[in-house]
Amino acid sequence: MKILILKKITFFIILFCSVITMSAQDKVDTVIMVNGEKREGKVVSVKDNAIKFIFKGESLEYEFKKPDINVIVFASGRTEVVNKTAGSETISPVSTSTDRRGRIAILPFEFISNDPSLNVNSMAEQLQAEGYLSVKDNTYGLDLQDPITTNSILAKNKITHANLKSITPQEMAVLLGVENVLYGIATVTNKGTSSYGSGVSSYNDKETQNKEGRKETTKSSGSAYNSNNATTMINYETKINLNIYNDKGSNLYSESRNSFGTGFDAYHATINYLIKRCPFGSKAKH
Repeated sequence: MKILILKKITFFIILFCSVITMSAQDKVDTVIMVNGEKREGKVVSVKDNAIKFIFKGESLEYEFKKPDINVIVFASGRTEVVNKTAGSETISPVSTSTDRRGRIAILPFEFISNDPSLNVNSMAEQLQAEGYLSVKDNTYGLDLQDPITTNSILAKNKITHANLKSITPQEMAVLLGVENVLYGIATVTNKGTSSYGSGVSSYNDKETQNKEGRKETTKSSGSAYNSNNATTMINYETKINLNIYNDKGSNLYSESRNSFGTGFDAYHATINYLIKRCPFGSKAKH
């Protein structure tokens, strides 16, 4: 009986250790090269001028020279800048997932429109500011990163509105030193114009004399003048899409909504609606 119990205990210990080992094996180190290439596997050792590395699923050991390496993101969540790129000297990435916990950054929105009069870059940052204010007013338990700080880090790493998707959400979170990153897309379509108003006709009265020599005022023979009080408005169709990722690369929230109304600023209410219903929002479903 005792032998049977010991066998069962041994079995569960082995099973537990196997699960822990498999879980640990799922996590990999990520080496981001200066040329933008991403290599996943295990950093075996770090020397003065190089690192030794084994690719995921392989056993052959490689050596990468440090001048060719930009950043190493270890499986533990720690980030090490090996070779700072031009303009990134002042960046101090948050080193651990514990330091990033509870922090969120709002990226410049991707702005899509058929209206050439709208500046894409200006609208991207305007919508980013709207998103920041909405998160500030409609969520709980988050530490917000100011958009100026976010955009400064992006600029120093040569990440523009056009190439925001050149790195993964996980890498973006680590780079910005936050746990969560909010991505937004605004599609604003110019649907044409509408005119509203009314027209009024008036007459200059004309005086005539009747047969008895008395003066009479008549409108039928006067001169008519038209005045219009009309307003022309541009009608827009707006759609907002929001995605929130964490520093593990998981998508926490993905929703889209068409704006109510045809005014240009209809996006304001739509962003608030979506933010309130995100996992941290005041109207989130738990």
